[in-house]
Amino acid sequence: MTFYTYMTRRYKNTDSPEGDLADDMYSDRERFPRNRPCKFRGWRALIRSYLERNGACNACLEVFEKCWEEYERCEKSRLRRNSLRR
Repeated sequence: MTFYTYMTRRYKNTDSPEGDLADDMYSDRERFPRNRPCKFRGWRALIRSYLERNGACNACLEVFEKCWEEYERCEKSRLRRNSLRR
């Protein structure tokens, strides 16, 4: 799952800082960078740089960092579960 998909499925339309970020990502869905599923290296910096270039405030960047760590943990756990099933 991409970070974009993770955020929009989990947080879109929720009343929270994470929801605000997901809603902003969704409203920018044509341009928002999307990593390939299971690809983490370098993407965190690329997406953060995109947010910074587009005027994200410090609070938004903090939410992004928290959500990225959560996303990476979730995806790595899912990948491990799937590899054990094979």
